[in-house]
Amino acid sequence: MDFYKENKKWVLVLASVIVIVILIAVFGNTFSDGNLNDKKEIPIIDSISAYHSYESGLHNYRGSLTLPNPCYILSVDAVVRESFPEDVTIRFTVQEEKGDKVCAQVLTEKGFRIIFQASKEAKVQAVINDVPVQFNIEKETITK
Repeated sequence: MDFYKENKKWVLVLASVIVIVILIAVFGNTFSDGNLNDKKEIPIIDSISAYHSYESGLHNYRGSLTLPNPCYILSVDAVVRESFPEDVTIRFTVQEEKGDKVCAQVLTEKGFRIIFQASKEAKVQAVINDVPVQFNIEKETITK
């Protein structure tokens, strides 16, 4: 009993520290899980191959990307900057589907197709999640 009275302040400090450590351990994962899911790294894709056709002012690019599993979503759009020749950026966005879905870890091909209007001389580049990548044209068909 005398020990408690003499060291009451230190016992309270020690108990407070233990409670704080327990709270950090319990709630620390809860708060960080949300951030980790939003910032998961996308697999490295350093080049994209596509087929290209041009007809009547329309560019048509099609191909596919290999993603790590079926739970990744691929979207594509084109940004055409007004100049001559136009500077075009094909923007690929790859992100993991949200939710508690279980995914088999099987490489999955996701197809894409993008059509946009620009001159035949347009300069085209590609980015994945805003990171520039090599854009290879496997076959090109140009008609007037």
